Amino acid sequence: MPHLQKTPYEPDRDFAPISLVALVPFALVTHPSFPATNAKEFIAHLRANPDKYTFSSSGTGASAHLITELFNSMAQVKARHVPYKGSAPALTDIVGGQIDYTIETLAATIGHIKGGRLKTFGTSFAQRTAGMPDVPSIAEAADLPAYDIGAWVGYTAPAGTSRETCVRLSGEIQKAMQAPDLKERFISLGMDAVSNTPDEMAAFMRAQQERYGSIIKSQNIKIEQ
Repeated sequence: MPHLQKTPYEPDRDFAPISLVALVPFALVTHPSFPATNAKEFIAHLRANPDKYTFSSSGTGASAHLITELFNSMAQVKARHVPYKGSAPALTDIVGGQIDYTIETLAATIGHIKGGRLKTFGTSFAQRTAGMPDVPSIAEAADLPAYDIGAWVGYTAPAGTSRETCVRLSGEIQKAMQAPDLKERFISLGMDAVSNTPDEMAAFMRAQQERYGSIIKSQNIKIEQ
């Protein structure tokens, strides 16, 4: 991520946006024994006990870390970050009761949620995800309407690719993403199928860069080089 470390590319300079193909929602999860039954109770409990609780992530600067830091900031809670090397060990220690919570991808958490090893208080995009339609978004469950974030998958072409080509490819992707079997396949992978135009994709990418850059700056997040 350019905001955290040097990269051999600049997104605005080196890529020609084509289309999104998927949004990757995250879920706020805790051990089943955590003394809260919903997102508002969870936040109230953390506010009443600043720096008592811990949250894990798949690593400092990883999407899960930044997405959880944004939640903490917007919910006005303070907790201690424990970074791991990957989402599997980060979740394993929540299941085991050593860590209190995290916000991690639906793909990584849904098996634990359905198996009763974790409980969830909401998902990360403002709209509910097709993978768990009965679970509210964090935005609605915690009354944080501006909390709307997650990962994404999209197509770009090398800079300099003609606009005509990008528009044509985007149109084909938009048609393909309407197929019911493809939508179901994405849901099975913990993602929501979407698509957009090159101009919409460009605006989306800029907004994502600004959003994550703001989190990194406001929380003073740094990784060792």
